[in-house]
Amino acid sequence: MLAIKMHFLPFLLAACYMTSLANATEQSVLRSLDVAPVIHFAITRRDGAFTGTVAGKDWVDLDYLVKQVEVAECRFNLTKRVVRGNKLVRKAKTDGAGGKDRTGLMGDIASRGTWYAKINIGKPPQEIEMDLNMLSSDFYVVKTSSQNGNSYDDFFSSSITKSPERPFPTCTLPNDEFYLPTLNTSVSLSFAYCRPQRFTRKTLGASGSILGLAASKHLAQTRSGSLIAQLVQNKVIERPVFSLMLINGRQGVLSIGGTGAPAVDLVVKQTKDQLDQIGAWERGETLLPSTGEDPVREGAPLTKRGRSHTEIIETRQASWKDGWEWSTVQGAEGWWQILMQGVWVDDSKVLQNQAVVVDINCPFILAPPLAAKAFYASISGSRPLPAPYSNFYVFPCLNPPVIQFEFGSNMARFLAMHGGRGADWSGEPGGRFSLGRLNNGSGYCVGSVVETRMGIREERDEMMGGTRNELRTSVQRGGMGGNGMRDVWVIGEGFFRGVGAAFDVSVYFYLMKEDAWLISIQLHEQKVGFRTY
Repeated sequence: MLAIKMHFLPFLLAACYMTSLANATEQSVLRSLDVAPVIHFAITRRDGAFTGTVAGKDWVDLDYLVKQVEVAECRFNLTKRVVRGNKLVRKAKTDGAGGKDRTGLMGDIASRGTWYAKINIGKPPQEIEMDLNMLSSDFYVVKTSSQNGNSYDDFFSSSITKSPERPFPTCTLPNDEFYLPTLNTSVSLSFAYCRPQRFTRKTLGASGSILGLAASKHLAQTRSGSLIAQLVQNKVIERPVFSLMLINGRQGVLSIGGTGAPAVDLVVKQTKDQLDQIGAWERGETLLPSTGEDPVREGAPLTKRGRSHTEIIETRQASWKDGWEWSTVQGAEGWWQILMQGVWVDDSKVLQNQAVVVDINCPFILAPPLAAKAFYASISGSRPLPAPYSNFYVFPCLNPPVIQFEFGSNMARFLAMHGGRGADWSGEPGGRFSLGRLNNGSGYCVGSVVETRMGIREERDEMMGGTRNELRTSVQRGGMGGNGMRDVWVIGEGFFRGVGAAFDVSVYFYLMKEDAWLISIQLHEQKVGFRTY
């Protein structure tokens, strides 16, 4: 019996861990185990988990995948690089190829495949969906004449305080009550409330909200404060930090003010304790009786009851940064761009020192051309597909590689994806590294690392679309050719299966001091942290 129990221990841990987190997510409640208050939002992927296969089959729809790559690349073409002072920053395009018009904000409301969180605004509460956007720093709510999406109407809120300010041509700047999960409290926050002009097609779009999570204020198109900055200013949270954790392809947790790591550690610990008790019972050993106390009540340490003694675990006293591998944000200021020290394929380091941008809404892992070619050259039997699908590579389904990405000052390796029998509970061919079989009955699978040429393509289009004088004028105005993605990876949703990410935005938030707005000084560098769950 003991041998059987130990054999199934990893599966029991995983099952209990996922079940506990899923239940907490469905109830939109995760109890914070940290000293500082943390707000936990349940997040959901619109239209369910991403799949590139034909409905009900295990082979891919290549035409659909090509369109999804184009959609993902277009999101990175909405900004330009400009010089501000002594640094290079990203700003939203206002016109030109790939940009928006002057009355448009970055981000499409209620777009398919977007991760979103729900929040209640006003009295009586009106529930809306906040789309997470890691490439923008704006926080705004849109009300259209369409019935699509989730609508917030200021007319029906008795708690709203209107303002004559206009942070954007089509937006006002009211204050209203926001009801925060986990903390079970409400706080008055300002936000850009936008109504598209009636004669434009934007008024036929969906209603909803955008929660910008980008690293820089330069990407803000409105003059309203970000959500995290206002929560810090109102002393709702103490740390301008947020973290992301995906439970599966459909559900996850967004934590603001801290991370969800303590909750995960508690679930794992409690599961192990119960399995230890089962083992002790099988051996006929005496257990200390349970007192029925709540181990996560405010100020209480966690207690592990062993066979002969009680061990006190001061979980609350541990630093929230412990257990994370941190990388400093670099490159043009704006996105969460960091350095990936290495890419490992089957325990061999095939690439090193690669710039990456983190974006949870990208369903792929995008690699620049040279990196993609070197990456797949290290996988036995892999080859690129012919045009028009040359962005994709295939590999033998029965010989999938183990892929690891290396991050942090300690050069920790994180399992990005793997294959083989039993690698994925659904039994998909090729495991997590595969998007599906190449076609019906094929022994080749399409890899989820996709080649992208968006940086090269934009620079080419600029050279073909204007004269030398026009390009020189653009540079003199402070513009930089291309979108800066020429040699940059995009770490998308696939990497977050079993890996959590934390984002420290401490540098560029606002402080209130003596009734005047002051920009905080740079106390330390912005960072991105990863850890395995």
